[in-house]
Amino acid sequence: MLEHSTMKKNSKGIERREKLIAKAKSEIETFARSIGFDLVGFSQAKIDKKYFDIYKKWLGKGMNAGMEYMAKSAQRKDASKILPNAKTVISLGINYFHPQENQKLSQEEGIIARYAYGRDYHKIISKKLKQLEAYMKEKFPNDFTKSYVDTGPILERAYAETSGLGQIGKNGCIITKTFGSWIFLSEIITTVELTTGIGQESFRTNIPQAPLVAGRGRLKETFLTNSICGSCTRCIDACPTKAIIAPGIIDARKCISYQTIENKGHIPKRVADAIKKTKRIFGCDICQEVCPHNMGKQKITTHSEFLQRIAGDKIPIKKILTIKSDEEFLHTYAGSPLMRAKLRKLASTAKIIAS
Repeated sequence: MLEHSTMKKNSKGIERREKLIAKAKSEIETFARSIGFDLVGFSQAKIDKKYFDIYKKWLGKGMNAGMEYMAKSAQRKDASKILPNAKTVISLGINYFHPQENQKLSQEEGIIARYAYGRDYHKIISKKLKQLEAYMKEKFPNDFTKSYVDTGPILERAYAETSGLGQIGKNGCIITKTFGSWIFLSEIITTVELTTGIGQESFRTNIPQAPLVAGRGRLKETFLTNSICGSCTRCIDACPTKAIIAPGIIDARKCISYQTIENKGHIPKRVADAIKKTKRIFGCDICQEVCPHNMGKQKITTHSEFLQRIAGDKIPIKKILTIKSDEEFLHTYAGSPLMRAKLRKLASTAKIIAS
């Protein structure tokens, strides 16, 4: 009788805890959406071992290229290594899609990745994260938070997938049901317990994972289990440098985005030839442009900040090559993601396209 009574009390305690967690999640999600986040998901601070194992293999093969900071990997396994006693990671997504007419490109222009059309998303999203953190501090005064937008030592796509925002596609991007892969990701790590470990949300699909063959033999290494991509290999086939070496695995050394933004040194000839042919001067969207999940059902962003033209969709090659100083460059593109590449890098890429 005593055992039965104890079990009943425990059951009620668990039920009460789950209701409190559900209420807190609902309130946080409602506030997050009210300040402009389009997607909100919750996951435990420690990610599944499969993600970290793939990441370590990726590092071991040197696919992080010159991004040496990514080799500091211990914190990426468990967010509590970043914020002591962290229990939850809140994954957030914002749609940034807008149409881009690449077919009308002239010989004297270079294409800019869609995300860099307007104001720098880091600053816009950081402000929203601070608002959400302030809200949580008010709700949970004894707890702590730490936020990142594409800057911290965290496997953000792993958390986004685990939280239910979407699924990692073969192009390495998070593919969502609502916005495809045209989203910015950000995270808040918190000591507030917002998951029960029971019935964890997840993004699922009924499409089975098919063996993948893409010209270079079967690609075995993969992030994916139940792939939303099915047997589709359009992104792999379309990548002009064959940077997608396996489903969800991108070799940065071959990636146009890395080479036109992050790489401060020499661009390998094969990649340079692809840059000249595709005219991608800053970043690259090809693997997203060919994705069936991104075709015909895109939603234009409702966030006006991303539509305030600074760099725009394309840029005259001569315009970059005639800028004489960093000060002039700053005056022209202040507030734009182009500032990350800096004038020297953009001019170097422009010369490749113009050659």
